[in-house]
Amino acid sequence: MKTRDTLLIVDDMEVNRAILRSLFEHQYNLLEAENGEQALLLLREYEEHVAAMLLDLVMPVKDGYEVMEEMGKSGLVSRIPVIVITSDDTAESEVRAFDLGAADIIMKPFEPHVVKRRVQNAVELCRHKLHLEELVEEQSASLRESNAIMIDVLSSIIEYRSVESGQHIRRIRMFTRILLEDVAKTYQEYNLDGRTIEIIADASSMHDIGKIAIPDSILNKPGPLTREEFEVMKTHTTKGCEMLSGLERMNDKEYIGYAYNICRYHHERWNGKGYPDGLKGDNIPICAQVVAIADCYDALTTDRVYKKALPPEQAFNMILNGECGEFSPRLLECFKNVREDFAALSRAYADGLAPTKKPERKEVRPSSTIDTAGTLEQGQMKYLTLLRYVDSTVMEVDLNTGVYHVVYMPDRDFELLRSGSRFEDSVKAFVQGAVYPEDRDIVLGLLGDYMEEFFSDGLMRRTRKYRVLDQAAGVYYWCYATLLRVDPGNPNQKKVMLIWHRASDEPLEVPHSGRAEEDLFRETVIGRLAGGVIKCRNDKWYTFADNGKGLHGLTGCTEQVIRDKYHNRYKEVIYPADRDLVSQGLVSQMGEGRIAELEYRLVTEDGRLIWVMDRSILVTEEDGMEYIYTLLVDITQSRKAMEGLQESVERHKIILNQTKDVIFEWNVTTDEISYSSNWECKYGYQPIIEGIRRRLPYASHINPDDIPDVMKFTNDMMTGRQLGEVEFRLANAEGRYCWCRVRATAQFDPAGNTDKVIGIIEDIDDEKRETEKLIDRAERDVLTKLYNKRAARHKINRFLELSQGREGSAMLIIDVDNFKMVNDRYGHMFGDAVLTELAARITSHFRDSDIISRIGGDEFMVFMPGTVNHEMVTERAGRLMASLQTMFKNNMKDVPFSCSIGIAYSPEDGSDFQSLFQNSDAALYQAKLEGKNRWMQYRRPAVNAALELKEEADRPEEMRENTEHRGQGTVARVISMTFQELYDAADFDRAMNSILEITGRMFHVSRVYIFENCTDSDDFCTNTFEWCREGITPQRAKLRNVAYTDQGGDYRDNFNEEGVFYCLDIAELRPELQYMLAEQGISSMLQCSITAEGVFKGFVGFDECEAGRIWTQEQIDCLVFLSKMLSTFLLKKRAEDKLRESMQNLEGILNNQNSWIYVIDGETYQLRYINEKTYQIAPETRLGMCCYEAFFKRNEPCEHCPVRECAGKESSILEVYNPVLNVWTLADSSRIRWGDREAFLLACHDISPYKRMEKEGAANR
Repeated sequence: MKTRDTLLIVDDMEVNRAILRSLFEHQYNLLEAENGEQALLLLREYEEHVAAMLLDLVMPVKDGYEVMEEMGKSGLVSRIPVIVITSDDTAESEVRAFDLGAADIIMKPFEPHVVKRRVQNAVELCRHKLHLEELVEEQSASLRESNAIMIDVLSSIIEYRSVESGQHIRRIRMFTRILLEDVAKTYQEYNLDGRTIEIIADASSMHDIGKIAIPDSILNKPGPLTREEFEVMKTHTTKGCEMLSGLERMNDKEYIGYAYNICRYHHERWNGKGYPDGLKGDNIPICAQVVAIADCYDALTTDRVYKKALPPEQAFNMILNGECGEFSPRLLECFKNVREDFAALSRAYADGLAPTKKPERKEVRPSSTIDTAGTLEQGQMKYLTLLRYVDSTVMEVDLNTGVYHVVYMPDRDFELLRSGSRFEDSVKAFVQGAVYPEDRDIVLGLLGDYMEEFFSDGLMRRTRKYRVLDQAAGVYYWCYATLLRVDPGNPNQKKVMLIWHRASDEPLEVPHSGRAEEDLFRETVIGRLAGGVIKCRNDKWYTFADNGKGLHGLTGCTEQVIRDKYHNRYKEVIYPADRDLVSQGLVSQMGEGRIAELEYRLVTEDGRLIWVMDRSILVTEEDGMEYIYTLLVDITQSRKAMEGLQESVERHKIILNQTKDVIFEWNVTTDEISYSSNWECKYGYQPIIEGIRRRLPYASHINPDDIPDVMKFTNDMMTGRQLGEVEFRLANAEGRYCWCRVRATAQFDPAGNTDKVIGIIEDIDDEKRETEKLIDRAERDVLTKLYNKRAARHKINRFLELSQGREGSAMLIIDVDNFKMVNDRYGHMFGDAVLTELAARITSHFRDSDIISRIGGDEFMVFMPGTVNHEMVTERAGRLMASLQTMFKNNMKDVPFSCSIGIAYSPEDGSDFQSLFQNSDAALYQAKLEGKNRWMQYRRPAVNAALELKEEADRPEEMRENTEHRGQGTVARVISMTFQELYDAADFDRAMNSILEITGRMFHVSRVYIFENCTDSDDFCTNTFEWCREGITPQRAKLRNVAYTDQGGDYRDNFNEEGVFYCLDIAELRPELQYMLAEQGISSMLQCSITAEGVFKGFVGFDECEAGRIWTQEQIDCLVFLSKMLSTFLLKKRAEDKLRESMQNLEGILNNQNSWIYVIDGETYQLRYINEKTYQIAPETRLGMCCYEAFFKRNEPCEHCPVRECAGKESSILEVYNPVLNVWTLADSSRIRWGDREAFLLACHDISPYKRMEKEGAANR
């Protein structure tokens, strides 16, 4: 049994698969599917490797219920546990899932650790169950073996009243098994598998159990039984059934059922002349039919009290020819196939012998999908139908063994052919009693020279004619006796068929008129056109019947050369290496008809080899001999060209096999794909070859995460791309995902459309694995081996993007309290050891799926995906704090060891990384302020951040770490001034420039500026605001449309999780970036990002140009907060500008329309909007006026108001005449929302000219 080490994860949500993958990737090999169709494909392919399946219920293509239904039909659900993971918690869903075979159900959202434990439990239970089934099967087999021995002994006692004849029961069981195995292979419709065969073979031991009720005087009588005694003997079948019917307490009902049928019906016969019930044909159970043949054969080949044993050959002939009753023709065919096995068992298990070697048992596995018309039975039916049409007597003979079988005999005149124990005896009896005396020597030639010559000359057919006695009329008639060879491919086999056919009144003749003209035509016209025409006997040498006249033009051989050099044999003209192939080809093709077509080489007179195409026809002429007429065509040139092409193909094949890459060709028109032969050698299964675009997304071995890339690649190649490349993971024969790279080139048809795509599939798994190891090493912190900040941020962002707020999560920032004291007192080496142990302790308290990283000197971050239980998060935080307090109690007695933890949750506290990080960091800050050694959850809204900074400034020095107190007045004054200036600003740009100047002078920096993303691309930015101290050169004019990626990398990557880019000395930066900043005269700087919903929108910067500067923590905190405040107002201003611009564009569009457009309140009919055209036609109109008053000078709404016509509808069109303005309009009214009220938009088009023309036309008529 193969190791079940693979989990199949089936879910259409990538984020769910990612969570489950992180749980089990270290314990199991993982396969993934994103729909039910793909899951079933992988299950069928890797059934023996899959330990369990994690199944979602709601999926495209096929849902989870359909998957379990198909698994139930195929029996997979009993061998592979299915753990359903669903959000449907209804009782109906649970009942249905369990009824379909689910091993467990886990509700979403789930706790990953719970899923892990429940999956492990299900896998272990299934493994124990399968192991127990194996043990039970082994014990059952052992028990059956013991039972079989006991049954053998008891059956022998019953049948013979003696233990010494027990070999009979053993032989019957073995005969039954061997014959059943052949029946199972030949006739699959009987549904005989290995288990059924064993049960029937064991049950066959009970076939004669009823003989215990037969008196000894009858059972052991040495002579023939009288009629009365035979009637008593026949009752052993029914007596045995009565005994078996009393065994109702036995649990094995199947075994008893077979034993009952065998006991009762093993003396029934195919023609209905058996006993006790006279069943006929297939009404007799197949188990009883098989045991009947086995019992009959054993009775004939062993000594009994009433007879001596017969030779196996005679026993076979007697059974085959109906001397022991008629058996099923199908079973007789199988009986002939096992003749040698039966004979060998008769010798090995003869009475008195006790062989110790146990016979081998072959496993028989008939196909589950078999077309009955394709079985051997169908072939035999056609064979018998043909015999009925031919209306001839047919006999099969094996001259090596003397076994013969009269297959078909429509005429009783040949009845004597069934007499005799061997073929020779049968022929002699037939000659003596049915052949005309003067013709008897001709018939006896079958036993002498006639048959010897037939085989020595390698003939296939030979016919003689002699007279046979009409038994009814008492006269002789002429009969053709044809001898046919059955197996010419094996020289050691001497199997023939004899066919006797009554001759008609007029003998058949082959026409010979015009032979001279035919020969002339063949030698001249056909010979010149084709190359050569020859006539040969159908013997083993293909002896020339025309002296090889037709070969002269082809080979240059004269008739003299043919006689002297080639002994008048065409086979010797053939190149020696091709002779056997020619013989086999002719026999094979002419076995199906009279025509054959071959290609082979001939030897010319001068020793050259030429290739010829041979087209032959087989003819039987009046002398009873078969002749082959052959047309030969010289194809040497075309064969040489083909061989050159084959050599070229072979060279390319050798090169491809050495590279181990797979070549493919995709026919885009038919959507079919072909692969080089090494696909199956490499991957171990048949690939998808048709319906690529339809089947690839839903039923393939490609990792679901990579399918979008593969589909994009196929679409690109289909839509005109010349070259393409894609990398993806593909499952191999063991169910492991391997990395592949596809490189392809498109071929186009004359119209320029993609016709074919040809490419290569390269194995890059080793390369990818090594790259992944290097990436993993680069993502790890050198000291603690945890993820570093960049790697953790990338993984967390990936999860948040996939979950889109649907999956809860938690972020914890962990900071060691007073760690500076540890380094100062015990040294940095001890401090590193503490950090390493601390990392291990943190890892042990969290799950395998959690992302743990070191983000600073003594700061750690833990991200817990798929977490909705806040109590579980805080409980783990508390356990970690308690664990750390005892970690170094013996080593650091003077320094208390503890940590503070800040916690934020998604999506409540943020759905992007930056928001979560800032909020969890704020919670950590609060935990520090409240005395350390505690955890805090983020609760305060961001608008109170200014007060938090003020509180921090008010706290004494010992309560703050890594900060430098500058006085709370400065901070509060800057915050207040900035907020008030922006809030009250009438001129935003002026206010912004003023704030930049105030900030720059207050913090003594050289330059303060703002960069914003360009309106048409987020990948470029422009310096929009700038203030410079006296003596500093402005840069704003130079820094427009600057690409973020112009400095050898992405400039945005320089900002940390808090959105801050702090550089003490630009000399520490990479050369490209250092050069760019040096051009601006920058020595050190501090920049803060501007973000909107997690998207980078620009940054606020503070430069020091005269000397390097060390920014204090308080300055950084204040400037970061000021930057975020500026960002908020700036983003709000840009959004308002964009909206205002859109409104102006829309109003311009409406004013330029050549229609009167206005908006009416749905209840008051007051005008809410009027375009320029409306003002022109009705200058006195004002907003707030009622439409009927403004346009019609009325005091109430019009009778045919378009607004009324639009009631209950979304829009209406109405022709309206305005007598005040003397115009006809086509009023188009639509229902809209104006603010929070229902309103109607009217567009009125002037149709007065049209109306006047219509009126004038009517007047003229």
